Amino acid sequence: MGGLEKKKIWTGLIIAPLLIILIVWGPPFTLPLMVLVATFLGLREFYRLILPRSKKTERLVGIGLGLILNLLLACGHLNRTPLLFVLILLILLVLFMGTSETLVLTVTQVGLSLLGILYIGFLLSYISLIRNLPNGKAWAMFLIITVWAGDIFAFSGGTLFGRHKLYPKISPKKSYEGLIGGILGSIGLAMAFTFLFLPQLDQWVCVLLAIGIGIFGQIGDFSESMLKRSAQVKDSGGLIPGHGGMLDRIDSFLFSSPFLYYSLIYLLKVTP
Repeated sequence: MGGLEKKKIWTGLIIAPLLIILIVWGPPFTLPLMVLVATFLGLREFYRLILPRSKKTERLVGIGLGLILNLLLACGHLNRTPLLFVLILLILLVLFMGTSETLVLTVTQVGLSLLGILYIGFLLSYISLIRNLPNGKAWAMFLIITVWAGDIFAFSGGTLFGRHKLYPKISPKKSYEGLIGGILGSIGLAMAFTFLFLPQLDQWVCVLLAIGIGIFGQIGDFSESMLKRSAQVKDSGGLIPGHGGMLDRIDSFLFSSPFLYYSLIYLLKVTP
């Protein structure tokens, strides 16, 4: 085992229990506050990667809009989402009208700025929305444990058994064996968590949710890898020793969180 892998394991062993303690025993606003901090750090990394030559004002406006969108959705203002999107697009267009020195790249810059707001600010808010549901703390922990299990078992399975590359153009190290290991790990830990803390959940529904979270978690991972490949960097940042940047840590939540939220709303009929 190399030094990087050891650093990754030790960092995870220190940070993960602290986060779980804060989420489980902290006040209700703890997890939404964590999501807000992750949104800020994630957006900052995103714009450094994707718009490295953009002006500071443009980045700050993008980060600010992403945070406002995330905060308003976390507070339950889902019915105002269309209005928020209109205002965000309007602000971005007016911003780049005033800051662009050349119009050749203006449309691209507006599009990429909007992508960051939606990709991080919007998608990550679903973790807070899950926390706000009835029994939301348990469901949020179900999501976190299942995603982490998928990441850990995908990494372990790929390292030990990986032979067949999954999509080398985007992520050369990921394999079909790692993907299968990740999904199986998600299922196993999700079932154990359900048995202990969500006994009312049917085990087959638990398996379906775990498979969905595992698959959408991997899609989120690949999406972020695609962004890094386009920026020609290995990690989105160096915030967490052995784990890269914030984007490297939240990527698996970006699509798995909406999947779980809408599964709870439409499949299990949980009332927001």
